[in-house]
Amino acid sequence: MKKLFVLISCAGIFLSGLVLQSSYEISGHAPWSMLVSSVGSSAWELTKPYLLVFIMWSFIELSCLRPHLLHYLSSRIISMHFFLCLSCSAMLLSERLCAAEPGMLIEIFLCILAAETLQAFLYRSRVRTELFFVPLMISFAALFFSILFCSFYPPPFIIFLSA
Repeated sequence: MKKLFVLISCAGIFLSGLVLQSSYEISGHAPWSMLVSSVGSSAWELTKPYLLVFIMWSFIELSCLRPHLLHYLSSRIISMHFFLCLSCSAMLLSERLCAAEPGMLIEIFLCILAAETLQAFLYRSRVRTELFFVPLMISFAALFFSILFCSFYPPPFIIFLSA
């Protein structure tokens, strides 16, 4: 049952992120949609919608399951950072930065599956992730600021450069 829940949540995150990825074109290039959709073809822009859905799914899961708060949030933030690093690395290494390619979508789904599996493992294990709650919250705040700021003003790093 737990494996099925992980797979269903991965599918939900993936499909919601796929809808958000094209919301910039659907909205008629509205400025607000730049925050939630892929504007360019960089690894960051293609990962951003899935990461936002990952964050929103965390809040939904938190309110429905009512887990141990600090332990859940810590393991979830670790899995978010893992997802971001893994997906950007996979896209940069494979050089498939076009959203229409099915290879990129498979990579994203596998990265989501790996991050969800890591989160489930960390939450169910005896690893005391809540001991790192404060630094993880600071890193989450920096990540969320990066999502908001780097959409409009991308720095000249490789993950922000379009192919």
